[in-house]
Amino acid sequence: MALVAKEGLGADAGELIRFAEAYSSRIIALDEPSTRLNENTWRSAIGIDDAAADLRSYFVRRVAEVGPDEALKSHLPALIPGISGAAFHGVIRLAYAIEVSSPSRIAAGLAYLAEVGSPLRRLAPGEVRSQDPSAILSDLSKSPNVPARPKLKNITEEMSAVAQSDLFDETVSSLEITEDTIQKLARAALHLYASTDDFTALHGVTGVEAISRIRPWFDDNELLGRFAFQALVAAYLSIGAPSLWSRDQLDEFVGTNDRDPKEVTSIAAFSDDEHVSKLVYTARRSWEKSGDPLYLAVAARKAIPRS
Repeated sequence: MALVAKEGLGADAGELIRFAEAYSSRIIALDEPSTRLNENTWRSAIGIDDAAADLRSYFVRRVAEVGPDEALKSHLPALIPGISGAAFHGVIRLAYAIEVSSPSRIAAGLAYLAEVGSPLRRLAPGEVRSQDPSAILSDLSKSPNVPARPKLKNITEEMSAVAQSDLFDETVSSLEITEDTIQKLARAALHLYASTDDFTALHGVTGVEAISRIRPWFDDNELLGRFAFQALVAAYLSIGAPSLWSRDQLDEFVGTNDRDPKEVTSIAAFSDDEHVSKLVYTARRSWEKSGDPLYLAVAARKAIPRS
């Protein structure tokens, strides 16, 4: 993922090789498959770490048999409920694979999304209150029933813990899903990250953008929007449901950003921190699409922290 982001930001071949060599020590090779999964049995391996090799083998075969487009269309319905898995990294990895149009990487992305894709909770019906996810999150921050911020082993466990709270289902069901819900969720995730500079919130920005990139292969807009919002609500609650900045605070933050976007891009392209590269890459692309200068401001803050 970082190599795609770095190349997109302008890193040269030397930097890509340097980063890949440095990162290689963190990569663990998969074991040999132990079970030959097929179209009828692969769902039984969703969310099981020990099934990584079996899932990879299955998806490599399936993509080769039917092609990437059909593999995406036929498997995403079972995987969408788990898009929050591994702090959104499953869907992020798949989105990057789709971007580079690599069948082998798409197979690996589908396999990883399946491996980490345990659903937070089943969707539950409830009263619809708003089409604005930012407004719902802002109201949630004022609730006396917000669960205490968990301190667990990783983001995934923390998101899973808060999903068991009493107000979780109520909040998730309160958003009216429309054709532009994913765009609204992207703005809400950006608003949250700008307000908090939180590591989990960062993954909300890159995660929601990745969800938007798989949308062409998934027809059910209602279901995609609902599970995407569920993931964002879990991320928000897991960091304690902090207050979001007002419009004036956001404008002030944008107004104080005096960093040259070209400098920010260059720093991120050659950063040792993959999260810097991926956040800036996502922010730059989202700014080019939306024109929202808040993306440039959060990118600059991440790449060039002020002392």
